[in-house]
Amino acid sequence: MKPQSKYTTRILAYKELNDFTMNEVVDWAVDMLIKGYETPSLLILAGLCKPVYFFEAENYLVNAFSELKLAIPNRKEAIWQYCQSIIFNIAKGEKVKDNLHQLYKMARLDDEDNQLLDFYLLYWAWDDLDAGQEYQHYWPDAKKENIEVITINEAQKYLSR
Repeated sequence: MKPQSKYTTRILAYKELNDFTMNEVVDWAVDMLIKGYETPSLLILAGLCKPVYFFEAENYLVNAFSELKLAIPNRKEAIWQYCQSIIFNIAKGEKVKDNLHQLYKMARLDDEDNQLLDFYLLYWAWDDLDAGQEYQHYWPDAKKENIEVITINEAQKYLSR
């Protein structure tokens, strides 16, 4: 079984994330230890004090991946695995607006086939509604009162494909 934490797909995509800090690696390491995965590098990472410096922790992170037999995905795979985990969180109704924004940022890195076009449109529709516009042209029938439910439903539809 592949070691998993709610942070794993984000951690595996760390090289592709503009907003990533090594502080997140400490949280991941602690979560992995709680789940019963114990390796020398995880123990070191979990014991680092924040703020964590990138070059201080990256070696331990790469070693932890190796010790856990987690393959570091290529750029495209890392982005898409992380996007899938974000969509899964949206479908569960977790921090829908924040996750939609994160998905929008990630999808801009690699969505040549426009597989996530609906989420782009929902992101811009929500942005217009937040800006006080009563009408937005990105998503028919989306209003401030229902945009979150629409986004959750679209995430659920996407995952059921």
